[in-house]
Amino acid sequence: MKKIINAFSIVVVSLFALAVFGWMSVHISKGDKDFGFANEPIKFMYSFLDQFKETVKEVEKMSPTFLKTAPNHNSVNKLKNDLRILSTYSSSDNQRTVAIRNLKNDSIEYEWELADKVKPHDRVLNPIFYPNMDLVYSIHHVTGLRRIDAEGNILWKQDSVLSHHSTNLDAEGNIWICASMAPLWEANGKYKLNGREVYFQDDYITQIDANNGQILFHKSVAEILKENQMASYLLHTQSGTDPMHINDIQPAFKTTQYYNIGDLFISLKQISLIFQYRPSTNEVIRALKGPFSAQHDVDFLNDSTLTWFNNNYYALWTEDSKAKPKNADQIPLTADFFSNITQYDLSTGEYSVIDEDLFRKRWIFSGNEGLHEFINDSTYFVEQQNSGYLWVIQNGEVVYKNVFPSQHEGYHHLPNWNRIIKE
Repeated sequence: MKKIINAFSIVVVSLFALAVFGWMSVHISKGDKDFGFANEPIKFMYSFLDQFKETVKEVEKMSPTFLKTAPNHNSVNKLKNDLRILSTYSSSDNQRTVAIRNLKNDSIEYEWELADKVKPHDRVLNPIFYPNMDLVYSIHHVTGLRRIDAEGNILWKQDSVLSHHSTNLDAEGNIWICASMAPLWEANGKYKLNGREVYFQDDYITQIDANNGQILFHKSVAEILKENQMASYLLHTQSGTDPMHINDIQPAFKTTQYYNIGDLFISLKQISLIFQYRPSTNEVIRALKGPFSAQHDVDFLNDSTLTWFNNNYYALWTEDSKAKPKNADQIPLTADFFSNITQYDLSTGEYSVIDEDLFRKRWIFSGNEGLHEFINDSTYFVEQQNSGYLWVIQNGEVVYKNVFPSQHEGYHHLPNWNRIIKE
């Protein structure tokens, strides 16, 4: 009986408290009574759900060009010299800006506000900077190429192809882009499989004259594979509709024992393939498929060594896994995959990994995109694209780690293939 009385008392007191709270809330909202120090707490309580709803809306409408900054984020900056990068970011949902940033003091030294109309998810990837302050850029999978001057005036446009991923200069100063043909939702490639016609998105390698924007070379990647008896590589993919997904074209700047000036090293993500192509003879010199997967950003380390950002991930994201069995501790571990920088020795055909333990310890991983660039023999830059971290590693030690803070509190900018500006 005593328990029932206690429970009834609690209910009565609770109802009375709610009635008082409701009465006070009504008068506070009307502004006809003052309850002193209780005003603000009660306002917060009765407006909490509205505030929460607005917060949810704000998060839902946040552009994907922003990333949530981890609460435990910590930066490192031990740079002794200026280190400038060409960076792009969303100054608003409909405005994109390209900036020269100095990582030594995390300052912006110059900016171009682009005139293009963009949607919240559109990105400017891997622009090219010239000493006279001209800029070459594209909106990822939306436009072709543009060249503007220091004030943003357009010098030329090339809109007959869509540009995406990397943009690189060759030895003659011309520009190589990974290109697609509009509209993207329509297939422009076809093969037959067991009599069934399969339609897919073909990619193109395109060379642009840097002075006037004219196309100098334009060729289908599928045609290159076909004409070099490599068409079966189209079946080495996780995507029937986008089997290749080109993401980088790295031109050779000199002739060595292993490549000629003008050769192109081309990265195909979906096939996990890098191949050396000679446009002058339409010949594939070598094809690399090895201990790497979904790679990006092929570079020259020296005259006989290539490096690239090895995402070491599925070409198409998945969480597929069988259920964990009862004897899981007895199953041998086949591999422990993690992103890394892979290097390939052209003279020996051997693969090796740079600073593998550091990448694991610091959790430098990116399932897609991502890039690296050697600043000198002992120092390199890494863009950990998926989480937004930028790193500089020197002699196996982290000397810089940070994100690019944005105008939205608690968020930072998504990296878009930053480029090192070498002095």
